[in-house]
Amino acid sequence: MSDERVRVRVLYAGRGGYHAEVISVPGGGMQEHDRLIDFIREDPAVAAECHIDAARLCSAQIVGDEED
Repeated sequence: MSDERVRVRVLYAGRGGYHAEVISVPGGGMQEHDRLIDFIREDPAVAAECHIDAARLCSAQIVGDEED
């Protein structure tokens, strides 16, 4: 298993607005999913480390180290 970490900006919708945050997730299982958003929602390693509100999740985007 890879120890690689990937920074991902997740965008949530709710209460008439949006909220974005950057999270760091283990990247080992990413290649097993066709879409990044599916990886964030479904991967057990991601679920073990952070809470993802799948009902409000709108998008997920890989970001570089210098971006927030």
